[in-house]
Amino acid sequence: MNKKSIIKIIFLFLSINAYCLSPEEEYDFLIKDLYNYSTYAYKRTFDFDADKTDGIINLSQGNVQATNNYLDIAIQGDGYFKVKDEKGNVYYTRYGKLGYDSEYCSLYVLVDKRKFFLDLKPLPKYVFVFDQIRILRDGSVECIIPEEKNSENSGKIKSLSMSETFKSKNRLRGKIAIADEKLEEAIEKQKKEEKKKVKEIIDKIVLYDIRETDIDFYDGYLIKTKNSPDVISTPHFEIGALEMSNVLIDKVLIRMLFIIEKLDDSKIKQKEVKKYLIQKMLDPDFIRVKLFGYFYEEHPNLDDISGLKKYVHFLERTYE
Repeated sequence: MNKKSIIKIIFLFLSINAYCLSPEEEYDFLIKDLYNYSTYAYKRTFDFDADKTDGIINLSQGNVQATNNYLDIAIQGDGYFKVKDEKGNVYYTRYGKLGYDSEYCSLYVLVDKRKFFLDLKPLPKYVFVFDQIRILRDGSVECIIPEEKNSENSGKIKSLSMSETFKSKNRLRGKIAIADEKLEEAIEKQKKEEKKKVKEIIDKIVLYDIRETDIDFYDGYLIKTKNSPDVISTPHFEIGALEMSNVLIDKVLIRMLFIIEKLDDSKIKQKEVKKYLIQKMLDPDFIRVKLFGYFYEEHPNLDDISGLKKYVHFLERTYE
């Protein structure tokens, strides 16, 4: 092997190790992943292929769960939408649990009790409630303009009286025939009423293409970039759904257990307690029942996925 080849190998070795985390640093990143397991659209640092973390954000998509909430959106594929805080600082996020602020006529995401407003035109003054707002699959924000004369019985299906039910020449099919006829009338009326609703496209949610190397800061909810990212030309949203985090608890816990075994008592306190807790948490019944109170795969409850946080505190390196 010539001298140039040896120098090249040494340089590559030093370059690779310059970016490797110490066991303590990696452990802290794993703790961050566990804390954010129940954060919608959180992106992990753990690399499943390498079975470790180098502290680099993994932008792969998490599972999407239906919520049937008008203002819940999940991004399909790549992309982040832009939000701004009260001072005008720009961030990007996939956190799709939107709210509507009637004072500012704006859509927002709520992070640590702070509102971050979407980069959209203000919604019209006639929008009073979120039921008047629809997000379309291409990101368009549509508002329903209320009618001046709103009939109280509009679109309702009239119930049939007993006398109406049995008024028919066909004794066997009379009840069904009249019921079907009335139902069809009601549906047609409802369709006509729906068509009468005046709708207005106000603006469109733009998605931006962000890569791992673009990230300057990330807290689990919001990303700050080094440069202005490019716009994605064909955004696609799932409406009435939320993206879950892409963290897999068991893989993260196994890696943490491996690191705990390597670290001495001066680097991590209460090692035996932490090992015991991790082993318990790796039990499927503990994760499904103790942490969430239900069998998660079969009965997902999107409002109750934060049980993990109260246990993670005891896994921190500084805990005594």
